[in-house]
Amino acid sequence: MQSTLRSRFHGRALVLAAATCGLLCAVPQPSAAQGSYPNRAVRVIVPLGVGSSSDVGTRVLTDALSQITGKSFFVENRPGAAGNIGMAAGAKATPDGYTLVSGGFGITVLSQFMYTPEQMGFDPVKDLEPIILMGRTPMMIAASPSFAPNNVQELIAAAKAKPGSINVGMANTTARLVFELFAKSTGTSMFPILYKTTGAALTDTVSGVVSLNVDTMAALRPQLIASGGRLKPIAVSTRKTSDLLPNVASVAEQGVVDFEVVGYISLYAPKGMPREAINYLNTELNKILSLPETKKKFDALGLEPGGGTPKDLADFEAAQRALWGPLIKAANITPQ
Repeated sequence: MQSTLRSRFHGRALVLAAATCGLLCAVPQPSAAQGSYPNRAVRVIVPLGVGSSSDVGTRVLTDALSQITGKSFFVENRPGAAGNIGMAAGAKATPDGYTLVSGGFGITVLSQFMYTPEQMGFDPVKDLEPIILMGRTPMMIAASPSFAPNNVQELIAAAKAKPGSINVGMANTTARLVFELFAKSTGTSMFPILYKTTGAALTDTVSGVVSLNVDTMAALRPQLIASGGRLKPIAVSTRKTSDLLPNVASVAEQGVVDFEVVGYISLYAPKGMPREAINYLNTELNKILSLPETKKKFDALGLEPGGGTPKDLADFEAAQRALWGPLIKAANITPQ
């Protein structure tokens, strides 16, 4: 039985021609020995809008899977209710391997601390099978050009000298977590200003209406002085310097020990999907994520390639819930 299952889900042999898809020049195509999964198109629900980092990052990988398997892995955007609508649709789908759902930090970790079970419509632990962490979305802290501090230690000193006087703009919940963890870890008090859009927060930071801006690296990197913009970088939120901004040290590297806040996108199936299919997808996606062309495409999106096993993702999310649940409740963070 075990040898039969292995043969069904692990036979991939041919190399995809570079002219077909530059990303997949080194990825194996299905051989004649390929088993029955997938034998038809696979729907991948993205619970956010077209053009979001979650959407575009997922499409890079679904395109690759389509080339590998010879079957269409197509994205269906189902935005609404901060991602809960699409995520619930994926979680409640038939667990036959032909509906998957792309989620991540805000939806599968943070939402349960800010919405009721009825509002969410699904339980991220009971209703979902983790497949793989697809990519990480580093955050960063940037400053108005008129703001005096140039690094984390100067920022801490300024915040302690005049508690509550430094305004910090942010336009998403993950940014708010960076702000709250920074304040807790450094013993500082700054004033959060919540914006509806990244663009509005950027405009006010560049003009000096607010001193600091916290957002994804993808949003802030093009606005940095080194990229022709007007913001100056203070730190990135990854534990170590990110390859996406190699000249900007992390908060942790600048003296705030163990500081780390990283969003991510990940792939799930409805609970009960055959384990062999989950393992097959995990194996193929790990191969795709290791390709230089994938890294190049993700770099352009401000994403770091992920990877690992389904258990790695489950364990990581359990640790994230244990970390952020108490902080969200203590800071009374509500949906933006």
